Amino acid sequence: MKGNCLRPINRSACVVGLLLSLLSVGVAASESVVVASSFPKEVLVAYKKAFDERYPQYRVEFVNFPGTHIMSYLADHPAGSRPDVFWSSSADSFRALLRHDLLQPIGDRHETPAKIGGVNIDDAQGFYKGQALSGSGVMWNTRYLAARSIAPPATWSDLVRPEYSGHVVMSSASRSGTTHLIVESILQGAGWEPGWSLIVQIAGNCATITDRSFDVPNSVTSGRFGVGLVVDFLALSGKYSGFPVDFSYASPSAIIPASIALVAGARNPAGGATFIDFALSAEGQRLLLRPEISRLPVLAEIYSSRDKPADKPADYPDLVDVIGSNPSVYDPDVSAARHLVVNAIFSQRVSFRHRELVVVTRAIHAAERLLRQRPNPQAQALIEQARGLAYRSGVAESDELMSAAPSRAQVAAIAGREAQWARQAGSDYAAAKELAEQALAMLH
Repeated sequence: MKGNCLRPINRSACVVGLLLSLLSVGVAASESVVVASSFPKEVLVAYKKAFDERYPQYRVEFVNFPGTHIMSYLADHPAGSRPDVFWSSSADSFRALLRHDLLQPIGDRHETPAKIGGVNIDDAQGFYKGQALSGSGVMWNTRYLAARSIAPPATWSDLVRPEYSGHVVMSSASRSGTTHLIVESILQGAGWEPGWSLIVQIAGNCATITDRSFDVPNSVTSGRFGVGLVVDFLALSGKYSGFPVDFSYASPSAIIPASIALVAGARNPAGGATFIDFALSAEGQRLLLRPEISRLPVLAEIYSSRDKPADKPADYPDLVDVIGSNPSVYDPDVSAARHLVVNAIFSQRVSFRHRELVVVTRAIHAAERLLRQRPNPQAQALIEQARGLAYRSGVAESDELMSAAPSRAQVAAIAGREAQWARQAGSDYAAAKELAEQALAMLH
């Protein structure tokens, strides 16, 4: 399989077509191992080369597409026509597959730990195992910020400061599993309304909201924008490949395993199990330290200075330090129950009305700048009202839609409410803009 098997696919129809063509290639089923993964080509190329050399009796073929598409594909295809392995950072996707009996146990013959600190690495029932760990934070282009005399950020809250306006980039939570995880970790760590206030303020400083998570590090690395919200390996791979970028973990930030599982109804379960064994072995774990990959292995021995120290940059993040500085606040059950609602709120208040949000944010910043020079209680009250309207979720945390199990009924109910949420967002932004402009007029 060459060329397009490593390209990301955005349309589900293309995904299905690619998978069908992949599963019909002229390689005997006993020799091919099909791995469905959302990982970038740098990861897939490295693992394909190493696995094929280590196990010449097999030939691994990767299909690269968003993890959110895996459920519908597997559910729509009978046993025996499915990929052998699913490998992804999408915790919600693994839980959905497990609920629908689309995974099979992979055994307990691996040396990787089931838990590190307060972070659960493996599924308690043995259906999937953590293969690497990731946290999220802020990435910045060192030359870009230095040229504009902007201090590098260290926390999420740094990104709401006026000097970052127009210099930040993030992707859509409804289009990117990575961004959804960042959003959800902030909501769980800071609380529902304080978390949404922080998220929407950051979005108000964004120059654009991209469709794909990989567009964020690419934009920062190229110097198009100065700062991006990313998962760690997207920034570290650029840093250790020599680009002028740096990264800081931000809190709250969930430390989440990228997991690997054997698909129920796989064409070649023995080959799939062999690939999983390889990915969890010391040899497979050491591949994660490559500059173009830069992920956190789950095997502690890989971090040891005695274990091929040349493989690891001197300032490579240490697993224990990362987990210790980012206490786990992430509850995957909470995330799964409100996944669709969180994405819908983000779409209606950020993605679909980003221009309005930017205008409101700039008006609030302008009023606050004058307020610092000319204190005025009345103007201050107007600005606070504007902030309250602009930087909120518009949906109560107690809303029944967030306690329902993911289902077609929940999808239909959310669709019925989105028009209401859209109108509310538009009304909030219009009112907030008017209030900020009144404060500005009062302060001039």
